[in-house]
Amino acid sequence: MRTATRWLRRTLILLALLLLLGGATVLVLYRTAPERLLDANFAAERWWGGLGTRSIDIDGSRWRYNEGGRGEPVLLVHGMAGSKENWSLLAHYLTGHYRVIVPDQLGFGASPNAPDGNYRVTVQAKRLKAFTDALGLQRLHLVGHSMGGHIAGVFAGRYPERVQSLTLMDSAGVHFKPNAFSERIERGENPFATETTEKFDAFMAMIFVHPPFAPERLRMAYAARNAPRARLWGLILKRQIAAKWRFYLEDHLDKIQAPSLLVWCDQDRLLDVSSVAAFRTELPGARVEILNGCGHMPMMERPRETAALLSQHFEKAR
Repeated sequence: MRTATRWLRRTLILLALLLLLGGATVLVLYRTAPERLLDANFAAERWWGGLGTRSIDIDGSRWRYNEGGRGEPVLLVHGMAGSKENWSLLAHYLTGHYRVIVPDQLGFGASPNAPDGNYRVTVQAKRLKAFTDALGLQRLHLVGHSMGGHIAGVFAGRYPERVQSLTLMDSAGVHFKPNAFSERIERGENPFATETTEKFDAFMAMIFVHPPFAPERLRMAYAARNAPRARLWGLILKRQIAAKWRFYLEDHLDKIQAPSLLVWCDQDRLLDVSSVAAFRTELPGARVEILNGCGHMPMMERPRETAALLSQHFEKAR
């Protein structure tokens, strides 16, 4: 019920914004340019999260990122097939006390692809450091989700002096009990190929216990937007398997010095909650929080609860 209430609140915010545009205009856009309504939805969520969109040039690539709030810096790192927009609901509960920064990593969201085509986790961690250097972030609270957790963990192991606290949410990078998702990857399938609404709906049902409601044309617009990059994301997974660096984080856990928090959803169908066992072995001092009734996206299905855990963790790390 709480999850449904959150999505209803977000939808009402979007509807209020759209009403300002005029009902007839909204209807025309829905029929002829649903991608513009999709952008309006993201804009409404950013407004709710207290975030604004910015950009910065780093080594010849123009990174796009969201930022809002004041205080100690908090860097939120999205996962595979994700973007900075994944964090806006959670940011609502943080921007009143922290400076929240949410980049689109190269190859994702509104940022360009990596010029060298290299998406090894160590390279992405190095790029993330370049991003923090460009923004003058010498010490920060680092939060990574899924692939972003893999990158954040490697970052924390390689640059421990930069990390005031580390949070890994449903993180990739360690072994877990095989499931349908991992078996698809091992067979060489691309789970991110969602070029049809049917495939998109199946993917959403896999990552959420309670998928957010969206009209069909908006779902089609989202699927179409991701389609050009789906092949790239599938290729990244294949390279991870071939090069045997899918579980590279396990080699860095013993190098992490920052106070660490693990947040996992008990019904994650992508990265099984059994992953926590590997973290307990190599990162014994980490605090572990298992959330009930959510899937792979705790910051979207449980934004308030997840933000409360983060705030407590940040306070203890001061």
